[in-house]
Amino acid sequence: MKSSNTSRRAGLSFARLAVATALAFGVAGSFAASAAESGKSNEQLREMLPASVRDAGTMKVVISLAYPPMEYSDAGSTDLKGADIDLAKEVADRLGLKIDFQNVEFPQLITSVTTGRADMIWTAFSDLTKRQGQLDFIDYFKTGNKIFVPVSYQDNIKAVKDLCGKTVSVATGTNWVGIMEDLSKQTCDASNQVNILQIGTLGEQLMQLKQDRAQAVMMGFEGVLDLQKQQPDKFYTIGDLYDPGNYGIGFAKGSTQLRDAVQATLEAMKADGAYEKILDRYGLKEAAVDSFTVNAGK
Repeated sequence: MKSSNTSRRAGLSFARLAVATALAFGVAGSFAASAAESGKSNEQLREMLPASVRDAGTMKVVISLAYPPMEYSDAGSTDLKGADIDLAKEVADRLGLKIDFQNVEFPQLITSVTTGRADMIWTAFSDLTKRQGQLDFIDYFKTGNKIFVPVSYQDNIKAVKDLCGKTVSVATGTNWVGIMEDLSKQTCDASNQVNILQIGTLGEQLMQLKQDRAQAVMMGFEGVLDLQKQQPDKFYTIGDLYDPGNYGIGFAKGSTQLRDAVQATLEAMKADGAYEKILDRYGLKEAAVDSFTVNAGK
């Protein structure tokens, strides 16, 4: 993807210049809200897009399946569902773009964007300081991490210390790996650490639990809530909400024009209620952020 750090062409429309000015003074949210109320939001937001994306007519979004309720497909179907999917579709629609979802393994997300194969990462991906060297983030979703355990272990595993010497599964390449490693060091003796098993998908993790190759799983609390909803009375949680933070939409450095257009579109969606409505569709309204910050991760 080409850098968008260069000055915009002299032929910008007045509406596009007004949006850029609003962003420069940090009032993109109020501008987007005002535009939404006037009924001109979509046209003005579209003017904010870099010419390369606007002319291509497509927003390329890289995701990593499956992680319900954020992004998933029902059994036997290829139709994508989830809070991330619906939010991204709404943003693309308001920007007058088609959307192209590209599914990759989680460790491939960053390179998919930095090499230009995709325009953005939008897939339950945490905004972390260590990732900001390669990416810029729009923080759009509150999250944190929980450990869940099958009810068959409830007499033996009642606290994190009971996992010492046992196996906990985490998704490959995620920050959950480091969180679980730190928690093991803090909780267990050096000779009796938690065995951390990295697995690609939740379905595979559940299979490890079923076969007793793992005794617990760590993942985002929204995924745990959905799992408990889909399979009631089969799992329980232990410990605290670890490392609370935000999921972020990831953009390559230099893609500031596209980033700002998406941010302003989200602000418009918040102003007219569409943002919270989509989250509430999946029981996630409490995860709504108060404002869409950039690179606020820790």
